[in-house]
Amino acid sequence: MNIERWSCLFLVLALSGCATSGGNTVKPVSPSAVALDDEQVRSTLVGNKLNNIGTSGKPYSLSFNADGTEIFDMAGNPAETEYWTVKDGVICFTSPKIPKECYRLKKDKDDYWLVHPQTGAVHYHYTLTPQ
Repeated sequence: MNIERWSCLFLVLALSGCATSGGNTVKPVSPSAVALDDEQVRSTLVGNKLNNIGTSGKPYSLSFNADGTEIFDMAGNPAETEYWTVKDGVICFTSPKIPKECYRLKKDKDDYWLVHPQTGAVHYHYTLTPQ
């Protein structure tokens, strides 16, 4: 995970509760969204990518491989290899550039969210496409 994702995280935290302020906010988790278990996370993510637009306005994606690697690819920047694991429904990301980040993956129809595992605070919203 790179500085762009950290920027997104801090922006989300700064703007939480300010959806009407006109700032760049994250789509809230729908009431019908469900948290995925380990097998659902693996079957959802492996061979697919999560897509979003960063705070800079550049699109980026996270592509997931069965070997535990994940490729973070932001438009205009070189792709970065990161690592992911899932245990007890919590997906964790690591890379040489950032400390470990862990989230629950929630899904509703075509929407996916990474939320804080204890508080449920939304950190990222994504759509899913094949790699």
